[in-house]
Amino acid sequence: MALSSRLRAGVPAEDPPPFPLENFLPTGPDQRTITEPARQVPVLAECDLAVLGGGPAGVCAAVAAARAGLRVVLVERYGFLGGMATAANVNIWHSLYGNDHATQVIGGLPEEIIRRLQRIRGIKNDAPDGQTGCWHVDSELTKLVFDDMVLGGGVKLVFHCWMADVVCTGRKVTAAIVENKSGRQAILARLFVDCTGDADLCRRAGAAVQLGNRQGRCQPPTLCFRVQGAKPGAVNLPAIQAELYKLSMDYNGGKYPCFLWGTQAVNDAHEIMLAGTRVLDVNVGQAGDFTKAEIEARYQMRWVLKNIQKMKGWEDVRLIDIATQIGCRESYRIMAEHQVTRDELLHGHVFDDVIAQGNYPIDIHHPHEPGITFEYLDGTRRIVRGDRQTIMERWDGQPTGAPPRSTLCWTMPYRSLVPRDLDNVIAAGRCVGADHEAAGAIRVMINAMQFGEAAGMAAALTPTEGGFRQVDVARLQKQLMSLGVPLRVPCG
Repeated sequence: MALSSRLRAGVPAEDPPPFPLENFLPTGPDQRTITEPARQVPVLAECDLAVLGGGPAGVCAAVAAARAGLRVVLVERYGFLGGMATAANVNIWHSLYGNDHATQVIGGLPEEIIRRLQRIRGIKNDAPDGQTGCWHVDSELTKLVFDDMVLGGGVKLVFHCWMADVVCTGRKVTAAIVENKSGRQAILARLFVDCTGDADLCRRAGAAVQLGNRQGRCQPPTLCFRVQGAKPGAVNLPAIQAELYKLSMDYNGGKYPCFLWGTQAVNDAHEIMLAGTRVLDVNVGQAGDFTKAEIEARYQMRWVLKNIQKMKGWEDVRLIDIATQIGCRESYRIMAEHQVTRDELLHGHVFDDVIAQGNYPIDIHHPHEPGITFEYLDGTRRIVRGDRQTIMERWDGQPTGAPPRSTLCWTMPYRSLVPRDLDNVIAAGRCVGADHEAAGAIRVMINAMQFGEAAGMAAALTPTEGGFRQVDVARLQKQLMSLGVPLRVPCG
């Protein structure tokens, strides 16, 4: 019976067949190109600073610069701000405190955002003291806070707008070319911040970049989704992952690749955000892979839901929301004046030009196989396999029972935000200069916000005829500290 006949007859449709993931992307018949005719591009805006990307880094960069007196234009591809926190439903921000759980090492705009969310009951902390742990955020209320901060700071905002290209003169970008409902337009600016996550602006300008690990493989992206209906005493997520790993996924026959975790909603005890998918061997900075990741993740999600409903306490779980986009962990990173390394982070190296601090561990979702590896500042390494079995060891060569290391936090140098090939561009967010392992620690949103604030303030301190290399870093550090950033080792 044809599908249309089955539906008319009230016969339930069968489960979808395994999806031919290799066949749905468009492919050209050969390597032909076309020539785009030259045209006059209307100028949308002229400003001191153009910020490309309205995620947590872009919001903080735009707000910091605008509050310091610059004319700022912020470009965002969605109709709201927040990036991974809102579009991808990644609703956890990590601690403001160091490894001793007592010393605050992050402040400034990230803390202001948290306090604003507290006032509208849009965030909660998972520590008993309500302050020193990780923060669970309400993705919808976060959109409102970001609106207030950007508009209140005097930032000019363009939504539903995608960066398409740049115009360069030597080592300087003179215009960002964008596409939106009004067509192709140009934004002229003296300075630019690349907050695209994938170093899009820097790559379009011809700057050197790194991709993923030494083999060019990237940490896999995860599609987050929200569910309701889990009962008290339901099987926990680690046990669910272990059970799912015993099965073959119906859409591709492979092993379940996920490190399954989730968080309870801020304002609804019955709602859970599940980070329940991972798509291996893709580069979200490439259009075909990005599309493949979105499609495959939804097929994987359907398989997860079908099987999770067979487990104790999850029988009545129902899907209530799928994130607007898949959550991206890694793609292209700029080649900066300094590439932060794994060893520098784990040993807590103190940079003279420190502009941000953190204690989030190196967190590597294995690019081509199930499993995840954490390396912590206390000297320990935790490897979680696909079957959820855990291996504990030391990364510093000490025996397993040795005392923990006392490193409070790692530091991030200003130089790692500055692309080595461009003069009037700075980067913020997960595309800053770092090796694959270090990027596994600095990529999370609480750190992206710090980098954004530093980039925006650096723009305000850039000499009129100079670029980001001419910024007085000691002055930048003092400005950040005056705004509540608790830098422990200012330059000089």
